[in-house]
Formats: sequence, structure tokens, C-alpha cells
Amino acid sequence: MKNLLLIPLLCALPVSVQANPFAPSGSDTIITCASDLDGSNVVLTRIGASFQGKIETTNVSGAATIFPGVNSLTFMHIEGQNVMTFVVHFDTHAYDLSIRGPHMGNDHGTCGDPIEG
Repeated sequence: MKNLLLIPLLCALPVSVQANPFAPSGSDTIITCASDLDGSNVVLTRIGASFQGKIETTNVSGAATIFPGVNSLTFMHIEGQNVMTFVVHFDTHAYDLSIRGPHMGNDHGTCGDPIEG
């Protein structure tokens, strides 16, 4: 009985939920990011509501698999022996890039607001 009295109080508490600006929709979602290291751009595309996408950089262009995370999306692109992992954080719009394989490297930067294309 005591628990039943708490339910209305819990429902009245304000809930802070961060909307996911990268949530899947019926349209393609395009995110443009800029590197803090060299100023180069990366364009990430989520294809509709799927977990498929594309990564386009100055040196790399190809298909990506998308993995949702807690307040983030991870775009993974595999090319030959290289694995590119690009994590976009919802709350800060920051990104972290890691490349593993013969062409190892790391990068970080900021992404703009996603647009539907």
C-alpha cells in the first residue's frame, strides 16, 4: 500500500532525458564533423532508419555499420586491414576517431547538428 502512494510522487518528478538528435528516421541523416587536429571534414550518413551508413573523408569513402551506444553512435568502416571507428557523442556533439591496422591513427573534433537529406 505504501508503494502505491509513492507512484504519483515519482511520476511528478521532472525527468531529464536527452533527446537523441541522431535517432533513426525515415530519411537519411547527414552529420558533418570537423577535426580539431587539422580542420578536415568528415561526413557521416545514416541511411534511413537502418543501421547502415557511409563515412566520407578526404582519404576514405565507404560503407559503415552503425552501432548505437549510451548517448552515442558508432560508425565502423572496414577497408582492407584497417578498421575505422568513429564515435559521435549526442550530448556534446564531440567525436573520437580511431583507426587500427597498418594505417593506425586517432583524431577528435566536433560535429554539427544532423540534417535530414
